Amino acid sequence: MEKDAFIMQLRQMIEIKEKIGEMLLSVDCCPNNSLLESLFHGIGLDAKKHSEMFKGLMDRAQGINQAVEEERKTAIIETLSKVLELEWNMKTQVRNIIDKVTDEKTKKVMTTILGDIQRHEVTLGDLKEFVDSMTVEEEKVLDKIWKYSIKFDDDDEEA
Repeated sequence: MEKDAFIMQLRQMIEIKEKIGEMLLSVDCCPNNSLLESLFHGIGLDAKKHSEMFKGLMDRAQGINQAVEEERKTAIIETLSKVLELEWNMKTQVRNIIDKVTDEKTKKVMTTILGDIQRHEVTLGDLKEFVDSMTVEEEKVLDKIWKYSIKFDDDDEEA
């Protein structure tokens, strides 16, 4: 795959995800049903998140991303630790509700939320370890490794 084609594909995916986000966040299908509205909006926010992640990947592919400065690491790690504590608390409460509630629709929604919380915990834990273990120099090395870990057809032409 050519690097330009890869970046163009990311741009197309960003455009699609932004459109999905706009559509679902502006939906006014059921103003008298906050649960349905929140489910639509939740998926719309996920689409926006995916769009931002694609933008981050595109920036990384183009060498735009920069390393985290040492002085910011401590604050980031502290924030991630606090968020992990809060997510653990939420996971405990949601599990308790799932075990006690009898309405199946409520259980499905709560199970979806529990899955999100569990994925967040894994991602947050990985982010915390990554930020904690990385120095600016290591990030620069990893960026170089990443840059060359994806083989683009046009890389041969540049060599």
